[in-house]
Amino acid sequence: MNVQKLNIILEALKYGSMTKAAEKLGYTQSALTYAINSTEQELGFPVVIRDANGIRLSKEGEELFPCIQEMVECENRLMAKANEIKRGRGNVLNIAVYPSTADVLLPEMLADFNKEAPDVTVNVTVGSYDEIIGWLMTDSIDFGIGGQMRLPGFEWIPLIEDPEMAILPLDFPTDGMKVFPMEEFKKHPFVVPVFWADETAMAKQIEKYGIVPQFNVTSPYNAPVIAMVEQGIALSTITRFTIQPHSRVKALPIDPPCSRILGASYHKKSCKDKPAAAKFLKCIKRWKKKHEETEKI
Repeated sequence: MNVQKLNIILEALKYGSMTKAAEKLGYTQSALTYAINSTEQELGFPVVIRDANGIRLSKEGEELFPCIQEMVECENRLMAKANEIKRGRGNVLNIAVYPSTADVLLPEMLADFNKEAPDVTVNVTVGSYDEIIGWLMTDSIDFGIGGQMRLPGFEWIPLIEDPEMAILPLDFPTDGMKVFPMEEFKKHPFVVPVFWADETAMAKQIEKYGIVPQFNVTSPYNAPVIAMVEQGIALSTITRFTIQPHSRVKALPIDPPCSRILGASYHKKSCKDKPAAAKFLKCIKRWKKKHEETEKI
């Protein structure tokens, strides 16, 4: 049982509506719904009831509620104690990244950090947007590198723009097109991934142009979407850094353009209490300065 998903249920009940909960937690409503639905599927019955009046516990949920609270509180205590222990060993750095940023942002930062602190052990975990949010909020990691994660009590450093791209089968006729018009998607089957909170602009753009997906993929990763496009089943959009080098697809910028910002999230306290975290923060800022200067050239 994923305790982070149980915590999402508690937070949704606390705010009384899916919309408010999504805003407060930094999720899209689709991500929140995915977390709750997958938990209910695992349990075998509905935990909450969602209607025009908001969100409330089901009859089964009322019986289960004390256990949910206990599990969440127990994990919070466990993680707090574990992080006390980790902070006492200040020579360990814990970082979580998107699959895409693991290739794009992290290698250069880690090379710089290794020169700065060669005695520090670095643990890198690859995760989705909601997983990284959960790890940050439970103090399981020192830095989350990915989409825009503006959380209460946390700092966020924007690093680089990640534009949305149309992805097409290799044999799709583009006739020298430099960009792919959003209107063009309406002429073909379309597969839409779950858009997390850092990609709400793209979700709104799809809705604005009246693009109705024939396929919906509920997954924290984009590999299933890319595979469907490779096979010529449908067209889709994903960000530039998400497209793996080995992917057998064409990619064109969409028109009008849309993008997300990738960056680093961290808690100020972590950098105060942990010398390794403070040193890595310097590496992040150097990376940002270097790439800003490169773009000006």
